[in-house]
Amino acid sequence: MSVDLIRNMINYEKFIGEGTGQTMVSGDIVIPDRNPDIEKVLCIDGKAYVVSSQATQDRIIIEGKMVFEILYCPSEGEKVFSISASSAFNQNIQVPGSADKMLCKVNAAVEHIGYELITGRKLKVNAVINLNGAAVDRDKTEVVVDMKGEDVQTLKSTIDADQFTGEGANQVIAKGRIDILEDKGSIKSILKNSVDIHKKDISVQEGKVVINACILTRTLYQLEESSELNYIEQDIPFVSEINIENARPDMKCDVDFKIIDCYNEIKENDAGEKKAIENEVVVDSRAVLYERVQLQNILDAYSAGGRFDFEKQSVKGMSFFNEGASRQDIKETLSIPSEMPGAAYIRHVNVKPIVTETKIVEDKIIVEGVISCCAIYTAAAEEGGLLSFQEEVPFKSAIDMPGVKIDMIPYVFAGIQNVTYEKASQREIEIKANIECCAKIYKKYVMDIVSNIEEVEIPDEVKDMPSLIIYIVQPSDTLWKIAKKYYTAIEDIISLNDIEDADNIMPGMKLLIPKKNFMRG
Repeated sequence: MSVDLIRNMINYEKFIGEGTGQTMVSGDIVIPDRNPDIEKVLCIDGKAYVVSSQATQDRIIIEGKMVFEILYCPSEGEKVFSISASSAFNQNIQVPGSADKMLCKVNAAVEHIGYELITGRKLKVNAVINLNGAAVDRDKTEVVVDMKGEDVQTLKSTIDADQFTGEGANQVIAKGRIDILEDKGSIKSILKNSVDIHKKDISVQEGKVVINACILTRTLYQLEESSELNYIEQDIPFVSEINIENARPDMKCDVDFKIIDCYNEIKENDAGEKKAIENEVVVDSRAVLYERVQLQNILDAYSAGGRFDFEKQSVKGMSFFNEGASRQDIKETLSIPSEMPGAAYIRHVNVKPIVTETKIVEDKIIVEGVISCCAIYTAAAEEGGLLSFQEEVPFKSAIDMPGVKIDMIPYVFAGIQNVTYEKASQREIEIKANIECCAKIYKKYVMDIVSNIEEVEIPDEVKDMPSLIIYIVQPSDTLWKIAKKYYTAIEDIISLNDIEDADNIMPGMKLLIPKKNFMRG
């Protein structure tokens, strides 16, 4: 008997495994000749960047850099100076099953950062960086979705598959200009500048992915004739279009952003005064598309002239599920430690959110962490001078995401904006900010598919059975099981026995079971 198998090809991302690691980064920072000696370090901050990641045998090799940013004051005056430096790091994450040319998803987060003042012109800095990563392989396989042949009976179901469809990338340069107020003096120096991407609107259109987003710049600067520190935020909108030939609006899209470079420069206004800051940010955007497809899955099959052996395969996949964000306003009071003098003026408060725990519950991602605050102030004591202290403020946020499950893989990060602060009393500083927690969720799934079907001979006892037999229905019997057992058709059993409800046959019922050729006669 000739049977034709109908096959479909599916492309999918196969989840291999995930792992975590930790690395210590340290280095020496020498003060540039143009800067005065360090009397006191006021604030140290930093960020870890993944430069490259590569999967190899049972591990992911990560190359990155840690950027340190230090604010300090010299022995005289209340001017603040800044220095920055970077240290490279290399670290391996153990991921059993990973191999060359597989894809990697890697994140780096700073757990701790510290320093030791060696001399007035030299600092030793260190940081502890937590790393996590997953290895994913792209694969394809054929699925038998139907079979055609004389008298072939099939039992089918439908399975949903998330198919990798395509990817693309684009690079844009976003530019913005900040003009400071006329009543302020000229800008002397930019002490610190950080950038993040937020307000993302991602749209899949025919043949392309369109991204509308903003780059949030946070700039700390100092004026020429004043020791006052000034902090300003700006949104720089940008649009990026990524051409992907087979993109359609019904597809899911996972977009990763990477800030390649950031430049800032003090500029003159029309009056020739240094009262403007120009920012230029280079952003890479990479989009991956997934399509939800429905496949027919053959659960069982037989025919009057033969039976079939099924070759089955378990496909272990991973796909982008969804992303979401939550925003909340934070209002807290920082208290100056009792052993330190009170504050005459608040110069600056550096705030940084740190995610410490992520938990998935029903339809939500719970994010817990702390906001690390470093407050710089002028002491109210007779001798004055600049002082600083650190305090951590806990936060907890919930991101709504219908359908999220506890076995899914979350990647969570937090950002902060709209930061303001003021002196509440000599010993208290009130801070306000808006914290945004963002989560990307990836799901793991298993599909049991049929990869091949082969015909085998019917047993002799079935070949030699009478044209018509009486069968007594047993517990757990279905018409499919009975028809397959005697290599006949369900329709013939229903017709011969005048069965009204094929899904409701009762144990003890007597059924006439015909051979296929009996009904033809």
